[in-house]
Amino acid sequence: MPLGNMRELGILRLAAFGRNDACRHQSTIDVSAYSDKTTVPWFQLLVRCSKCGGRNVDVRPNWKEQPPARA
Repeated sequence: MPLGNMRELGILRLAAFGRNDACRHQSTIDVSAYSDKTTVPWFQLLVRCSKCGGRNVDVRPNWKEQPPARA
């Protein structure tokens, strides 16, 4: 998913989940400085856990930010 599509849905950050069983750190990533054409999977290659430094991190849109659908 491109960041532009994500932003159209009202989502401005990515959610990052560490998959290291000893750590399991979770965080959000502000992606406002990146182009609308940048894709979410691209970040998967770059991120590290800010707690343990591990590279096994799952990155996805932070769906909790999405506003409720209109009736």
